[in-house]
Amino acid sequence: MNEYTTKFKVCTFNLLNYIEPPNAYYELDNIYTKAQWAKKEAWLSNQLSVLAADIIGFQEVFSPEALKTLVSKHNLPFFQTVSEPGMDQYPIFNQPVVAIASRFPIISATEVKVNESLIKELKLQPDFNFSRAPIRAEISIDGFSTIIVYVVHLKSKRSKFERETIDHSLDDNAVRGHMLADIHGRWASNIQRGTEASMLYQDFAEQVRSNERPTIVLGDLNDTIESAALQQLVAGRNMDKLGHKFISGLSKEERRSIARYSLFDAFDLNTSAKNSERKPTHYFANKGNTLDYILMSKDFNAEYDHSLATVSDLEVSNNHLENPIYENDAECSDHAPVIVTVEIRL
Repeated sequence: MNEYTTKFKVCTFNLLNYIEPPNAYYELDNIYTKAQWAKKEAWLSNQLSVLAADIIGFQEVFSPEALKTLVSKHNLPFFQTVSEPGMDQYPIFNQPVVAIASRFPIISATEVKVNESLIKELKLQPDFNFSRAPIRAEISIDGFSTIIVYVVHLKSKRSKFERETIDHSLDDNAVRGHMLADIHGRWASNIQRGTEASMLYQDFAEQVRSNERPTIVLGDLNDTIESAALQQLVAGRNMDKLGHKFISGLSKEERRSIARYSLFDAFDLNTSAKNSERKPTHYFANKGNTLDYILMSKDFNAEYDHSLATVSDLEVSNNHLENPIYENDAECSDHAPVIVTVEIRL
């Protein structure tokens, strides 16, 4: 029996400005030298070898063709994006994309579109869109199932209304202006991120209703899973009432329906005794946070009575963040990849 009919690995990996020179990211000064690019490629290649994942969702990809070439050398022959990197003016790119690479055949890869009915219901501007177009891919895993894999990169916490500081000294009005811009801009980013999460959940729920399949979300969600913006993605785990009925009083079939429309944090699904403490996937101002997540449908939940598989391990590869070695990690990512091992029930 083929090894991958019993076990496979999935991973989410933010690459941090993956762009092949002579192109630049965001500003003209941001162009890797040949030596820097070679180091970034070598670092990523080593990570791919160590991770040995079968499906990887990537974020911050400016050079998809270069990434496609690299992952093909690591037995990930199937590769897809659904949008093109955005350009300010040549050679400055300002809009990265997400990508998916797989050892298994990718049957289809589609951009997740905003739901117009939900836009109206939430009273949002009709031109609302994702900050980065998510992927919804169908992947065929021999001996298991066709699964749905989402790859997402939600809006960051960075203020949408940043002001430039022209003078080194700031008077009272300037301080007030910067503070208001930061506060309002961060709230605008929260609204954008929360709405993107709502749109993602809406798409997941519609897929369950129309053609239910095991589902995995790979993403840099740019917030903690406990935040109000992201709780809606895993709301099923914390529900105490459904309408006017308490969950404790629901029948088994009614509870199964809730599970059908629920996503679960892979960290909570992990059945391994090790790695019981969550590791940060990103550091800012010397403070660690978990921003990168793998969410999974009830099919991977060992506590669900009709589950198809279990999460036997979850790893966060963050040594380059906590104990960097300059020679090896000079061009590393500022995020840690998260990798989950799935064991199929036979």
